[in-house]
Amino acid sequence: MHYAEEQAGTHLQAQERLDVLRAIAASMDSDAAEESSDDDSPPPPPSSSSSDEQKEGEAQQWSGDSAAVQAPPFVAPSGKQHEARRAQSPLEFLQLFLTPALMQQIADYTAAHAHARGAAEEWQTSASELYAFIGVHIFMGICRLPEWHMYWSHDYQQPFVAAAFRRDRFEELLRYFTVSEPGAHHHRDDKLSRTRPLIAHLQRVFPRMFAPTRDLTLDEAMIAFKGRSPIKQYIPSKPHKWGYKVYCLASQNYLLHFEVYEGREEAAYEHGSTHETVMRMTQQYHYCNHILFIDNWFTSPTLLDALKAKGMRACGSVRRNRRGMPPISLAQERNLRRGEWIKRQKGDMSVSVWKDQKVVWLLYNHISSGETASLERWNEDGERVSVGCPKAIHDYFYNARSVDVVNQLHYSYLVGRKSTRAWWRLAWWLIDMCITNAYQLWAIANPGINQLNFREQLMRALVKELQSDQEALRVSRGQYASIALAKDHYTVSAPAADDCAVCSHRPARRTRTHHICAKCQVHLCMGRCFASYHSRGE
Repeated sequence: MHYAEEQAGTHLQAQERLDVLRAIAASMDSDAAEESSDDDSPPPPPSSSSSDEQKEGEAQQWSGDSAAVQAPPFVAPSGKQHEARRAQSPLEFLQLFLTPALMQQIADYTAAHAHARGAAEEWQTSASELYAFIGVHIFMGICRLPEWHMYWSHDYQQPFVAAAFRRDRFEELLRYFTVSEPGAHHHRDDKLSRTRPLIAHLQRVFPRMFAPTRDLTLDEAMIAFKGRSPIKQYIPSKPHKWGYKVYCLASQNYLLHFEVYEGREEAAYEHGSTHETVMRMTQQYHYCNHILFIDNWFTSPTLLDALKAKGMRACGSVRRNRRGMPPISLAQERNLRRGEWIKRQKGDMSVSVWKDQKVVWLLYNHISSGETASLERWNEDGERVSVGCPKAIHDYFYNARSVDVVNQLHYSYLVGRKSTRAWWRLAWWLIDMCITNAYQLWAIANPGINQLNFREQLMRALVKELQSDQEALRVSRGQYASIALAKDHYTVSAPAADDCAVCSHRPARRTRTHHICAKCQVHLCMGRCFASYHSRGE
């Protein structure tokens, strides 16, 4: 299917889902309006009490007693969807996101960008070559060297890389590679114009291939970058403090949706931009009875009420000074010993203040405050002990990790080379999210395989895509396309010396050598003769 047709089909499916959700919301709002119209009593007048009296009234609503809370059952389907059910190999899973049509479009963009920067008119690339280009970057993420040209050097040469591309060709791809139309680079109002097409494509495709389980995780991620960019952020609490901030929604370590933070929003929202971000990120999963796990940057009583109205429960760490929180003094916190906690409940919303090494505040409405569990922790003697806690704490510790796991998988084998170009690091993060999500889909049917093995299989399959395209192979490796992988062509010692197949053909000169090519079984002098023979495709 053509890329444009694929985009249109995906957009239509998303629009149909949103129409259904809007219809459900509209029917619920109309029912609520009918109920309110049946009530003849006038609405209560606005309160004119002082802020102290308001806080006292809120405090009286919170109680130390526990009441039963039963979250609606989750019945939506989950797991692989659509084409993901038919994919078998690592390459097929990656091509769910980086489709051949998309890669061909990126190849066209790259060629146009090359011509705009002065490349020869006949300079071209292809989807097969860009697949191999990504495969080589996967290898470089596993076997890292300080400079990219060292993979072709005499002392550090890596046969996998040197066999896939000539150094000059790889340098050209590094210089010209782009994921957007060259004319779109001049949109100053759009800070993400260089990656906008790829971002929009992945935002449509990621949720289409996997239906989440009941538990969702929303958190911030950092794309490490220290160059110049108007949207670069500094977050001291993150392992990578400088870079692009990305809001990520994940389930079962699969990235469902993401938004790149582009700076402070000018629009004024009733409950703030952070509240609006959460509602926008989770919009596709409203009215499905999911449980959203979030951290204290997002959590507030107002947000939990808003999510509940949209058919979603939540659980998250919370700051004690959020509006509407119960008044629990610092003295009460200090009196807690490890494994003890304070609980407060208002309706189906609960707050638990639990003491571990530090005090943890948790706000939730998916279970009651009276349910308990335990966690394995380390004591002062370095031994693992069981520490009692509210069940909500246990749920939060084990279900709020998906975004963190996605980040760990990404930084374990970081793809892409360093660059001063602001969009470059973001583009390779997007590509690596495709690899990470492909791994998660692959792991469903192959639970014993780890990420390293998956990436090794994937990089070999991507390079083979180049071997199947003879024209791309000719361009990437030089004039002759009959060169096999360097892992097959290497020198070994022969029992007897014989004439070199290259330099012995020269007039009045014969050179005998003990070295032969393991693949070709031809006597060749080490160095220039060996390279000259294989570059001629003999």
